[in-house]
Amino acid sequence: MRLAWNTLTGRENLIFLLILAILVGLITGGLAVAFRYLLFFTTELFWPDPLALLDVNQHYPWYLVLIIPLIGGLVIGPLINRYSPESRGAGVPDVIEAVVTKEGNVQYRTALFKTVFTSLSIGCGASVGREGPVVHIGSSVGSSLAQLIKLPAEWRRVFLACGAASGIAATFNAPMAGMLFAAEIILVDFQVSYLSHIAISAVTATVVSHHFLGSLPTFQVPLFEMVSYGELLLYALLGFIAGLLSILFIKSVSFVEDMFAKANISFSYRPAFAGLFVGGIAIGWPHILGVGYETINLTLTSQMGIWLMLLILFLKLMATAGSVGAGFSGGIFAPSLVLGALLGGFFGALMTQLLPGHIGTAAAYSLIGMGAVVAGTTLAPITAIFTIFELTYNFEIILPLMTCCITSLVTVQKFYGYSIYETKLLRKGIRMVRGSDVNLLRSMAVEKFMTTEFETISQEMLLVDILEVAEKSFYPHFPVLDDQDRLVGILSMSNLKGFLAEVGDLGKLVVASEIMTKRVVIVRPDDNLETAFEIFEGKQISTLPVLSKNGDLLGILKKSDLLLAYNQKILKFNVLDSRANSQ
Repeated sequence: MRLAWNTLTGRENLIFLLILAILVGLITGGLAVAFRYLLFFTTELFWPDPLALLDVNQHYPWYLVLIIPLIGGLVIGPLINRYSPESRGAGVPDVIEAVVTKEGNVQYRTALFKTVFTSLSIGCGASVGREGPVVHIGSSVGSSLAQLIKLPAEWRRVFLACGAASGIAATFNAPMAGMLFAAEIILVDFQVSYLSHIAISAVTATVVSHHFLGSLPTFQVPLFEMVSYGELLLYALLGFIAGLLSILFIKSVSFVEDMFAKANISFSYRPAFAGLFVGGIAIGWPHILGVGYETINLTLTSQMGIWLMLLILFLKLMATAGSVGAGFSGGIFAPSLVLGALLGGFFGALMTQLLPGHIGTAAAYSLIGMGAVVAGTTLAPITAIFTIFELTYNFEIILPLMTCCITSLVTVQKFYGYSIYETKLLRKGIRMVRGSDVNLLRSMAVEKFMTTEFETISQEMLLVDILEVAEKSFYPHFPVLDDQDRLVGILSMSNLKGFLAEVGDLGKLVVASEIMTKRVVIVRPDDNLETAFEIFEGKQISTLPVLSKNGDLLGILKKSDLLLAYNQKILKFNVLDSRANSQ
């Protein structure tokens, strides 16, 4: 297969890769539909009507509502601990980790266990989302096909993202949201040329989902109307509160994990404790059971009282933090939507009482709140905006939605700094900067990867001579030195652009010191590549001079060399892991 791939022409490559993207969408869409039916079946095992969990108190006595999540936890905990410990909690961080540290390789075994354990978790009433395993399933499909055809690591990551996009698109009937989810959350760093493959996979999966499940939206969306532009201030306030709620949600999950760890409770029994907790809440308020889409629809249709929404908001927060933190398998995207709907509904109902006739409906605020909390928890505002927009296709919603989501995003970035996915990875020791695990770069010193081959110019060199040197040189950047060979600046092609048209008049008048970049960011030879990586990302530059403590120019570190070193490090780890697993 590798020989056939390598012998394809550029146009044949494009057609082949697009066909592969369609195949990923078809398979993922079909598996997403199968997962929906599996979820319906497992929920029916525990509850009388899987589509009406809010009515369980009318069919079951209180003690059954209490013990069913407990029984589910007792079953799921040991199974996960024995067969697939990586299936605990949300699946999206594992997919991101595969992109960052495993060259886009996702094990289909993990996806299979994740599917089964999540369906059992949601089925017994655990407060988790269903999108996590679907993303994992799709990522596994894309990654496995790319590995089967022996595509390079770059394309394995792309088709992993295609599968993730397909999973979200099929789950929410939202192809644009699926595409942006993959680009903004899974890949983080992506090229526009890959967007067509991700898009076609998402569209294909949506078509498959429509065929089997219908094209109706997931939620009962209200008619949105903004009464005046003054409401944007209220939406900004809602976004700020949503950001604070997102931080509380993220920290609550970590708090539960820490509490179980301090209590030294085995991973096998943690879901049972969480199940008992969820069941105890569900005796009085079954709104917290399962995914929670019924609760969302109640807020979107204005069928919940203002104080009940506030109560369910905090109960759902605790139930979700308990379920995810204890190790139930499932996602956090859907619970974020539920929390946002409840927060927005409460806020909107409160404002309509304080400002009657001057603002829109509480249901409209509930809809916007869904996007705001998703933006805050995932730090992916574009995904959040398009997820809600695809529910309405009403352009009037864009301004308040953007205002609310961006405010929520900024709030989380200002007061916390990480998404719920990044937090999970940080707790595993994986620190990411724009899609890369910078932890791997800490043991790599700058002096081992800098280049000592470069050209310098004097600060007194005339422009006409600089242009002659630049024309013959292979280097795009020139360190500028003073009379004592000390670095005083950097001269790049961008510095020269403005003088090309007037070189005849200024060529013998302008010198290097007048056009160079004087504020030069440098690194030391004993700095590690993590330090350099953060400088590259923060300053948006491509080269860094390496100076000794005495100020001598020792070399140049290129961003391209850093990324090459990083990829080689990843490859080495993967080879060693493969050997260890084979033994």
